[in-house]
Amino acid sequence: MRFAFKTSPQSTTWDAMLRVWRAADDIEIFESGWTSDHFHPTHSADPALPRLEGWITLTALAQATSRLRMGTLVTGIHYRHPAVLAKMAATLDVVSGGRLELGLETGWNQEESSAYGIELGTPKERSDRFEEACEVITGLLSRETTTFKGSYYELTGARCNPKPVQRPHPPLCIGGSGEKRTLRTAARFAQHWNFDSGTVG
Repeated sequence: MRFAFKTSPQSTTWDAMLRVWRAADDIEIFESGWTSDHFHPTHSADPALPRLEGWITLTALAQATSRLRMGTLVTGIHYRHPAVLAKMAATLDVVSGGRLELGLETGWNQEESSAYGIELGTPKERSDRFEEACEVITGLLSRETTTFKGSYYELTGARCNPKPVQRPHPPLCIGGSGEKRTLRTAARFAQHWNFDSGTVG
């Protein structure tokens, strides 16, 4: 049995998160630690509460620890182009010494997406886009060049160097509770599935 912990970078301070992660890094029972990837406070919290950005926080935590595996639980794919996210993931895997777990999901937060002017889309659109994004990300992380043409993304001879330490790529953890599409995508691309009681594709 493996144990993990999650520290949402919401309603807290960097110093408080750092203390938790450094302490957990010394507790062998914890295999991994996770943050979350949102721009607004979630779970009906006061919208004025502070929230640190998940990937920047995770990168800093990688430098503050030496053993823990780490990831975002999970990254909404519509927040960043998947080619950019693949580059971020490869870089973080390198700087962490091969400790990244790549958590991904279709995205769900309409309020946050609308506030930032990011199109969320219908459940079908989110699932279609997510499947394309997973193909783009795994291709960039594992192949020398990636050419892809889909309904949402198009790449021509795209490169992602340096490659991640973990080969063919860091383990993918796909989050969501959709029985028809999410589980199918997880079976195709992921090494882990994170079940959530919410409604995702």
